[in-house]
Amino acid sequence: MFQTETRTHTHSVTREYGCAACDRCGLRMDEAEAPRSGYHNLTLLRFRGGAGSRFGEGRLIEGDFCDACLFELLAHHVRVVDDQGTPDSADFFRMDAPRRLYAEHQLANAMAHGLIATMREWVKQAFDPALPRQPLLPDETTPHSTDEPL
Repeated sequence: MFQTETRTHTHSVTREYGCAACDRCGLRMDEAEAPRSGYHNLTLLRFRGGAGSRFGEGRLIEGDFCDACLFELLAHHVRVVDDQGTPDSADFFRMDAPRRLYAEHQLANAMAHGLIATMREWVKQAFDPALPRQPLLPDETTPHSTDEPL
């Protein structure tokens, strides 16, 4: 005998919110209180010192900075670039490219731009009409001998 049963399923989702303190001024930035806390402008600086680096060869260096402190530290030393895409995104996957520092929310964007540029180039090459091609299946109009496998 066929029977039906009604069941109610409830799902609860637990979301973790990030929190950081500026390593320069101590400002507490909480994602749960964004945008008031400045969390969305938090810059997480992380890199590994290369050969001969003043930070120490091979050392992993990191720092968290609020927008105001980052501006004070870097404003005189940076430049505005054309924002028609992520700068140097074509170099993103090159191992020998100079190290790039991205804010955490920018990293996914830079990777996506690099991946899109790589895929665009691949598609352009793979589907180029001038690319020589050979048929997958033999031409049906050509008679085959019974000795040759198809």
